[in-house]
Amino acid sequence: MGDWLFGTIITGIVLTIGWVFFTEILPRMAADRAARPPEQPLTQLPGEEHQQIVTVDAETSIASTKMTHDIFLGEADDLLLQVRSAGMFADNLLVDAADKVNDAIKLRPGSFDANVMAGEIAVKRAMLAEADEAVGLLEQAAVHFATAAEAKKGVIDTYVGRAWSHLERAHRLEGDKAAAAYLDASEVFLKGFRVSPQNLFILRGWGIAIDGLARTMGDRAEPVIAAEEGYRLALAEHRGGDHELHQWYAGIREADEPVRMPMPAVRDRY
Repeated sequence: MGDWLFGTIITGIVLTIGWVFFTEILPRMAADRAARPPEQPLTQLPGEEHQQIVTVDAETSIASTKMTHDIFLGEADDLLLQVRSAGMFADNLLVDAADKVNDAIKLRPGSFDANVMAGEIAVKRAMLAEADEAVGLLEQAAVHFATAAEAKKGVIDTYVGRAWSHLERAHRLEGDKAAAAYLDASEVFLKGFRVSPQNLFILRGWGIAIDGLARTMGDRAEPVIAAEEGYRLALAEHRGGDHELHQWYAGIREADEPVRMPMPAVRDRY
């Protein structure tokens, strides 16, 4: 009985000492160790002790970003020129040009030039793509042209590009989706007409959009009647009611197949 009691006391003492060591002494030793400076100095690169910290002011940083942005645009522009004679390799060149322009936009998201070029490239790629991919590219193009319009107000090219992106998208859709895209195009053409009432690209694209809307929804649909009424008022205002455009519009409305026109150039590069 005495041996058992003595053993129990000894075991209790050992456990108590162990508990105090692991919960109090050991954590404190680790903390002291961490607080001490390292015995081995940190590794330094050769010559690092002589290097000076170079500060770049905001103006220099902006200028550098602009220069890099312009380099990307220049490279993209060169690729676009190559596309004109690239034949079956045109799509690959357009993808490379899109990458360059996207890099420029990352540097300057609100850049007018970069967004107009990005919209143009997306439309060109859509002309070579399958329907589903083309619709996505044309949606991107419309966003780029809208961004460019916000960056520089009143430039008619942004309205032409954005409206034509919706128009080409509508040609590739059916039913309600096509009707919505034709309406989007018609509304942007109207805004463009208010900026430049004499622009023929605006008036011809607008007429094609309304014709597509009528073929999709029917001649007597309310949106068609409203859009056509606004268009006829615009024709009456254009150059004092140009009879040539009245005849042209009557011709596409009576045609068996819808009339399509390629998007005009939106940048005077040539």
